[in-house]
Order: sequence, then C-alpha cells, then structure tokens
Amino acid sequence: MTLRDEVHGILTELRATIGARRASVIPDPQHDPPIGAHGGVRALPLGGGARLELELGPMAQTDDQIDLALEQAVRALRSAARAAGVALPAVTVVADAASRPLRIAERVRAYLEALANLHGAQNALVLVRGAVVASARPVQPLEESRAELLVRRAAAGARAAGTTHGELADPDAFIVTFWYSAALIVYFAGPYATDFVRHRARLVARELANLLPDLEPDPESPAAVLH
Repeated sequence: MTLRDEVHGILTELRATIGARRASVIPDPQHDPPIGAHGGVRALPLGGGARLELELGPMAQTDDQIDLALEQAVRALRSAARAAGVALPAVTVVADAASRPLRIAERVRAYLEALANLHGAQNALVLVRGAVVASARPVQPLEESRAELLVRRAAAGARAAGTTHGELADPDAFIVTFWYSAALIVYFAGPYATDFVRHRARLVARELANLLPDLEPDPESPAAVLH
C-alpha cells in the first residue's frame, strides 16, 4: 500500500465517521485560511506546513465527536508520514453525491420518527409547498387531506401576527411553519402537552431547515429554488 492509499483510507474513514462533506490533506498552506475553525471548516496542523481540513455539513456529528475523530486522524496521518519517510501528499475525499440525498432523507425521517414517538402521537410529516416530502409513518388519507387546511390556518395566523412563520395548536395536531413554504405537522390521538410539543417541534423544524435544501442540491430543483 502506498502512502497516498493509506492517507486516502484515513480520510475516507474520517469523513464517513463525522458525516462531513469533505476531508482533505493540504500540504501547501500558502494563500490558504489559517488553522482553526472557519466557515464550517475545521483544520488542524500535520507538521511540515501541511494540514488536515474537514468541511462540515448538516450531517455532521457533535463538536466533541468531531474533535475526537480529528485528533485520531491527525495521529494516524503523522504516523503514516513518519513510517514512509516522506511528506504527506495532497488527497481529498468527498461525499458520494449519489448517496448523500438518501442519507439526508434518512436523517429527516429520523427526526420525524422522534416526534411520532412522543406520548399520544400518531404521525409526523413535513410538507414543502403543500406536498408531503417525508413522514415518520405511512401518511393516511385523512392526515394528508387535513394537512393543507392546517398549514393554511397556521400561515394565516402568522400573517395576522405580522410574523414570517406561524404555529397552530389544534386539539389533535400541532403545526409549525418554517423555512420557505415548509411546514411540520404532528398528529395526535387526543389532547397533548402543548408547551412540550411546541418546544420539540421548534427544535426539529430548526434541524429540518438545514437539511431540506440539501435534499435536492441542483439549483434548478424545487427545494434549491425555495432556498
């Protein structure tokens, strides 16, 4: 195995572990950003002027997990360079463009499943421009038929209040609108703890606002145009 192959393997494992967009070894620091964190990029020195660079994204893990993975990768790269007796080559590993939308869709569904597992909840779904784009469980006809009216009522409440996004707490459904023409709906079998559900739904909506634009990265696709 060549040094380049070994470096590629280390970066591939690092990128997959963290869920980053890109992992790179950059041997020449000239005209490049300084070591540290900047613009969603983490960078650590590797010695000899080289650095390890990790470009984060919405799929990234927590800061502690990122720091630990970076530290382990730095040690592995330095060890590989010492064993080879030469400087580290420039190597970049990027996310598989074909599988990334699928991974993001799975992340969206995981958030919805967490809401659908709340006490008394029956389903959770997210709509963009009135169309259901993801749900925790198969969408029932009644859920889909109610969704449009619920979203319109939440949007009307927001306009009346002079705000961009709105919320609606029905006896058996909670709705929050967010991002551009997106809405999150949680259906319940009966009464629910409104304040608790509001808090959880807002947190999930915040995460979905980061994930939805990347479901369709083509600038001409609907999600990207909305963004």
